[in-house]
Amino acid sequence: MSQRKNRYSMLGREMFFLIVMVVLMIALMGRVAYIKIVHGSDYQAAAEAQQLDSTDVTIPALRGPILDKNGNILAESTRIYNVILDCQVLIESSEAKQKSTVEQLVSALGLGSEDQVRRYMTSEYADYRYLKFDPGKGISTEKMQIIQAGINEGSVVGVWFEEAESRIYYNGSLAAHVLGFNGVYGVEQYYDEYLQGTSGRKMVVAGSGVSYVEEYIEAQDGCTLTLTIDSKVQGIIEQFMATGVEVTNAVQGAAILMKCSTGEITAMCEVPTYDLNDVTTLIGTSEKWLENNPDKSDPDYYANVWNSFLISSTFEPGSCFKPMFMAAALNEGIVTINSPFVCNGYYTVYDAEVGCAGGEWHGLEIPSDIIANSCNVGMTQISLLFPRADWLLYQEAYGLGNLTGIDIAGEAGDNRSLIYVSAEEAERLGTGNAIGFFEKATTAFGQGFRMTPMQLICAMNSVINGGEYLRPYVVSQITDANGNVIASQTKEVLRYTIDSWISHELRTYMRRVVREGTGMNALVPGYDIGGKTGTAEKTDENGGYAEGKYVVSFISFTPVEDPEYVLLVILDETDKNVSSQSAHLAGMIWEAILPELGLYPDPTLNQEAVSPSLYDLTISTYQGISPFDLEAERAQAGEGASDSE
Repeated sequence: MSQRKNRYSMLGREMFFLIVMVVLMIALMGRVAYIKIVHGSDYQAAAEAQQLDSTDVTIPALRGPILDKNGNILAESTRIYNVILDCQVLIESSEAKQKSTVEQLVSALGLGSEDQVRRYMTSEYADYRYLKFDPGKGISTEKMQIIQAGINEGSVVGVWFEEAESRIYYNGSLAAHVLGFNGVYGVEQYYDEYLQGTSGRKMVVAGSGVSYVEEYIEAQDGCTLTLTIDSKVQGIIEQFMATGVEVTNAVQGAAILMKCSTGEITAMCEVPTYDLNDVTTLIGTSEKWLENNPDKSDPDYYANVWNSFLISSTFEPGSCFKPMFMAAALNEGIVTINSPFVCNGYYTVYDAEVGCAGGEWHGLEIPSDIIANSCNVGMTQISLLFPRADWLLYQEAYGLGNLTGIDIAGEAGDNRSLIYVSAEEAERLGTGNAIGFFEKATTAFGQGFRMTPMQLICAMNSVINGGEYLRPYVVSQITDANGNVIASQTKEVLRYTIDSWISHELRTYMRRVVREGTGMNALVPGYDIGGKTGTAEKTDENGGYAEGKYVVSFISFTPVEDPEYVLLVILDETDKNVSSQSAHLAGMIWEAILPELGLYPDPTLNQEAVSPSLYDLTISTYQGISPFDLEAERAQAGEGASDSE
């Protein structure tokens, strides 16, 4: 009985202590909770104060490189470093450590005086644990490694590095409007999400006079873009365009070279341009451009050059559009290849008169003559036969008023007010651009509506390549930092415009333009080239036509039987305002680039022709098969909107 009683007594005491412990634990937990909720921020601040300092540094990923189609590097980022000083460590270190640190920084960074470092070793900076050292910003890996060696051996103290990035464009201004710079404009902006990569992170914690890395997450570098641009061909075209703008004193000039079968852009250039490594350095600004842009403080001064005219600006294409309208008429059976028309120099549509350039009359013509003669009267007569509803469908097919889908940032042209639309759509939009008989007539010879140069070359390409409207593109492949292909682009047919036999027919018409018409300046010995000239008045700020200001253009292709490349050349406001100059410039370009593209002259073709490079572009008279009358061209250019060449 006594033993049992003792046992119960011991169990009672244990139970009592257990209950006491539980109560104490509950009380402690409650106190902790109270402190965390009520005073948590105060204690957190105190804890952070005890840890003297910390720095959370973002490690920028290297922006991905950009290559041309042959693997040549056009743009690349390199790793650079910023020198960071922990002034407190420097101040608290021994005199010997201070001396060796200062000497090594002065030597590695090429400083002029020790004072540039010692100024931060005073009481004024005693609490600075992170100070970006100005003379040490953006240093190379080689300089960083020299200083790091001193850090490793202990002769340099209170110094560490912050990683940064430097973007290099190896060819200066080459393909500037394709590339863009540092994430803006061009493919730099369009493909920014692929190029920028993923940043890393370095947590540097300073405490008890010692700096150390607490956490390090490596940056993932950006992807590589491989372009369709051939940098050698690009460079050749840029040289010719720069010369063309200079000698003709044009406001600007531009060119696009597209591969007919795929839609890939082989070259694309504009003048004036700019240095990608110093974007405020403009190149090729003519007297006229400077007259139009006199104020460098204007917010648009540089943007006027950085923006791509070829994709972001619109113009009236003039007679370059005639083959597209003719192709549609033939495709619809509205006319046949032998349909007769008569040009007496002018034609009246209701109360408006359409005239041929310079008052010229062409007499009896069939469609091929109308294109070769660039006859406005013939095109007008065909337009009157074309039902409005049917033509509006071809406008859509040719991409008028719609984006091409080019993979370069800043494309414009997606605007229905730029073109003529149905009466119903015009009313719905609240615009006055409803298509009537006269509007359809002016459209037939490329006046009264606007399109971007990229829209023009894409539409024309569909006319000459068999009827395929192709999406243009400049990036063929994207690979990640490990070399894995993550995206690629090839030929993409967006729609069909005309039958293949119509395409063949139009190519022969445009061959006549170069052999015997307004495009003879583009004739190159040994090559079969087709093309079409265009001269169109420029619009002014009020929407009317600016007197005496023209855009002259020439769109051409080769070989005629099976086109491989199509080239658009534009000169804006030359001194003579004649399309023969753009045709002449195109001929010079073709002669220079075709061997580079693997297309060599055929000794049986056009051997009586004279090389375009032998004649003065400023005069631009043709002296090959037959003389070209420059005075007639001057007259053509001066007849106004209804007299587009």
